[in-house]
Amino acid sequence: MGNDHVNPHTDSRTGATPVTGGPLTRPWSLRRRVTVLLIAVGVVLIASVATIVFTALQAREAVVRQVEQLTPAQSAVHQAMAAYYNQDNGVRSYAATGVLDSLDPYEQGLRTLPESRQQLESVAGDNPEIDSDLEALLAAGEAWNTDFAEPVLDKLRTGEQLTPADSQLGEERFSELREASRTAQGRITAELVEAEQDLAESTQQLAALLILIGIVIVVLCGFLWVMLQHWVLRPLDELGRHLQQVSDGYYAHRIELEAPPEIERVGRNVDAMRERIVHDLDEVGTARRTLQEQSELLERQTEELRRSNLELEQFAYVASHDLQEPLRKVASFCQLLQRRYQGQLDERADSYIDFAVEGAKRMQTLINDLLAFSRVGRTKNFTTVDLNEALGNALHSLGSALEEAEAVVTGDELPVLQGDKTLLTQVFFNLIGNAIKFRGDEPSRVHIGVRQEGAEWVFFCADNGIGIEPQYAERIFVIFQRLHTRDKYGGTGIGLAMCKKIVEFHGGRIWLDSDSDPDEPGTRICWSLPMDVDKDEEPADEESAPVPAPSEQASAGADS
Repeated sequence: MGNDHVNPHTDSRTGATPVTGGPLTRPWSLRRRVTVLLIAVGVVLIASVATIVFTALQAREAVVRQVEQLTPAQSAVHQAMAAYYNQDNGVRSYAATGVLDSLDPYEQGLRTLPESRQQLESVAGDNPEIDSDLEALLAAGEAWNTDFAEPVLDKLRTGEQLTPADSQLGEERFSELREASRTAQGRITAELVEAEQDLAESTQQLAALLILIGIVIVVLCGFLWVMLQHWVLRPLDELGRHLQQVSDGYYAHRIELEAPPEIERVGRNVDAMRERIVHDLDEVGTARRTLQEQSELLERQTEELRRSNLELEQFAYVASHDLQEPLRKVASFCQLLQRRYQGQLDERADSYIDFAVEGAKRMQTLINDLLAFSRVGRTKNFTTVDLNEALGNALHSLGSALEEAEAVVTGDELPVLQGDKTLLTQVFFNLIGNAIKFRGDEPSRVHIGVRQEGAEWVFFCADNGIGIEPQYAERIFVIFQRLHTRDKYGGTGIGLAMCKKIVEFHGGRIWLDSDSDPDEPGTRICWSLPMDVDKDEEPADEESAPVPAPSEQASAGADS
């Protein structure tokens, strides 16, 4: 069909064309493209997630620094200065009034100061940046307490008066304490502002990263959809359109794709399969045309054969009617000559007349046997046949021959089956007649047996006659084949051929049993008949006179 061209570079086993060229000129496979794309997406996502985690950690660090360090440190500084203020006010009130109750603020400051000092020391140890300022604050408070508060209280308890030098020293030490407090608070406040700025920046970065990742994910999804559409869906749709055209009957349509190598390879394999299908269709078409031509030739030959058979049948009718008439006249006149001039002529003339009479009678018998043989199978009038009755009819027809030969015929119980009763009776008649004809020196003994093998009945006719050599097992069923001379055994040599034709007409087969004991005399002929014969089969188109019932005179024994 003009499309059996195959690419010479195509792999004959897979139909795929090997890709040539270097790695830079060779197109990427779909697996490689998807792998690279997924790696790129994975790298982007991993980088984005790492950045988000890093920013979140920074924000967390800023929050922790602000909440757990700076704010508690600022509060502790305020509490410590409040305690020192209370102590200073209590000392100065006690110095001015001399009343012990004036020392209550001092006592209260002493009770709250250890807690504030402990918190300041913990903050100073956790934050090296404000460590020095808090240490300076603690040192200034210790210096105020050692240089001013404790000496003044000792003097006041012993009754001494507070001197201006002591007041001046207290003012200096408390000023140093306030200055250290302001420095520490300034450092803490600055770091709080810095932590708030870091938290704000981290929060903004985190929000920006989340927005960016969302945009990247949307872009990647769009890119993946475009790549999926371009790499997979569009080539598959194109391949589907090609396959639809091929399935619609356009077998010459070539399948060509521009797609990743995997889908291109699928397209090439499908196109190679299409080319093989086209090639097979061409061969099927050629075979169909050849079969059609052979069928037409067979029909013509069948018609010629039917016409030839019809002509042969007409010839048989002519032979039966036109040839028998002159034969009867010849035989009749020869018999008249024999009766009238018997003994009046010489012995040679009498011998000639005997030969003529015998030849005419033998010719009549031969013609009748040929007509009977030709009529077998022309009509199919199957009915239910009791083979025991058919055997009895055959024995009745052979009555005189059985008495003359002192033959004894025995038989098993025979089945009932579908068939032509006249033809099946003819089988028994011919086989038993042969057994009697070819008997030995002892009285003839014949046995008809049967057994079931699968879906058929197997019959046999066994006698104690002269027997048949195994090398003649096929020859004895051929028409007109004789194993003995006519002078020794009479007959036309058509009996077993008639049996074979009748058995095969009933769907069976017949054979000489050569597996029997060679020491036992006689012959064993076996034949089979199916147990169920189709009773609804139509009869033949041409009808003829039925085969005559077997009779002793018309029987044709096979000269085995």
